[in-house]
Amino acid sequence: MEAVNLRKETGGEPRYRAVFDPSKPAQPAQSVRAIRDIRYWLTLPTVADLPLPSAGRSATEVVDAPAATTSGVLPPTSNTGGKCQRTGATAFETPPDYLCPVELVLDDGQVKIVTVRAQGWGDDLAHVDQLTFSVHEDTCHVIAGHRMVSDDDFIATMSWKLEQIFGFGVCSKRPKGMNFYRDTWVLGQEDVCYGNLSFGGQRNTMCIQLTAVGCMAARSGWEKRLYDFLDRDAVNPRLTRVDVAYDDFAGEYNVDLMYSDVQAGLFNCGGRNPFVEKRSDWDNPDGSGRTLYIGKRSNGKFCRGYEKGREQGCKTSEWFRVEVEFKNIDRIIPLDILLNAGAYLAGAYPAFERFRGKKAPERITTIIKEAEHALDHYLHYAALQVGRLVNYMRDVAKWSESTIVETLARPGVGFPQRLKLANISADLGNRSFVHDYAHVDYDFDEFVRPKHVEPEVELPTTKEGWKAFCRANKTTLFDLGVSGI
Repeated sequence: MEAVNLRKETGGEPRYRAVFDPSKPAQPAQSVRAIRDIRYWLTLPTVADLPLPSAGRSATEVVDAPAATTSGVLPPTSNTGGKCQRTGATAFETPPDYLCPVELVLDDGQVKIVTVRAQGWGDDLAHVDQLTFSVHEDTCHVIAGHRMVSDDDFIATMSWKLEQIFGFGVCSKRPKGMNFYRDTWVLGQEDVCYGNLSFGGQRNTMCIQLTAVGCMAARSGWEKRLYDFLDRDAVNPRLTRVDVAYDDFAGEYNVDLMYSDVQAGLFNCGGRNPFVEKRSDWDNPDGSGRTLYIGKRSNGKFCRGYEKGREQGCKTSEWFRVEVEFKNIDRIIPLDILLNAGAYLAGAYPAFERFRGKKAPERITTIIKEAEHALDHYLHYAALQVGRLVNYMRDVAKWSESTIVETLARPGVGFPQRLKLANISADLGNRSFVHDYAHVDYDFDEFVRPKHVEPEVELPTTKEGWKAFCRANKTTLFDLGVSGI
């Protein structure tokens, strides 16, 4: 039914009431106009963003076009006397396809930006380098299929699920909580930390953090498994931080080109120049690696580019890395970023259009590159520390190479931190997680309480014996029903 009239009411009734006309037929459902909310109207293009009519358009198209556009000058974007009037010679070009219009979502009166990705390219340009997400504790009830009470049950259940997704679970507990949570557990191995799991307080949520080592060591395809888990099973899932990274081993894109893009305005997305910070010695580079920060860490989007190879210890490496850090500060991070990390990196700034058509290196290639630089770094400082001693042991003491190696080796202490096998894959390290021994099958008889058996009492047979018995038990012969002896 359609409301055909509105009339004013008096008294305690609502101020306005819809009055229906039963005689008027109802409109078909397909003809009813859809209700548009504010998100729909905010995504519509403004008049200034529409392309100008070209000279080759037909007369019919010109007649149908608005009068303001047929004159060759676009009207101002507002009625406040805008100073920008675009003519045909300097017409506004349609934005390239890698820049999508930003959607705005109202959340409790606050406007939040929805992170968008470049459409159609860059899906395998970058990889997820760091990740933080949270779920409600009811997610553990869904996983286990029954309700749980103790914190140990929650942690064991989530540890089991995380091992299915990443290949590792919870191994130990930290002395103190993190990120305002009451308790925090360590993900990964005994000697390599892949991340943290925090639980307790914070609106009954569980927070899972994965470090760069954890993202690299996780089993291949974890992004799709995590996406399915958050999309289907998790209760109130939320991505709070996602870092996406692109590696250029050849150095075609370096820190100097990135800074020139900043000066050219290619990192300007909202009409204002971003905050730029330089780290290390830019005037006289010493091989320790230079870093360029764009934006502020307190914002929802933050970019950094640095000489990764030199940061790893190789002073001649051309390896350059670009990272974009997305946080849920006035911003909504969609789950799709787990599957299309490169597309979101490409859509972050106009400067990254130069990456069109490029692909991210394979994960094993990145791991090998990091191991090579780490080995060079350790060999350099090992030679500085024990090089002279080795010379003495070989040239003066006349020790053999095998004797020198056996003398300087330290059995049972493992490998250097950056060369541990657990950094390569979670399957190569210690695999003892809390959910492996959280539920143990015990012998049922061990917990059965024995029946209470009254001890046998030896009754006296003499008069003096009965008197002593009564004094000990604070009773009388009459109460016991014993006749006099």
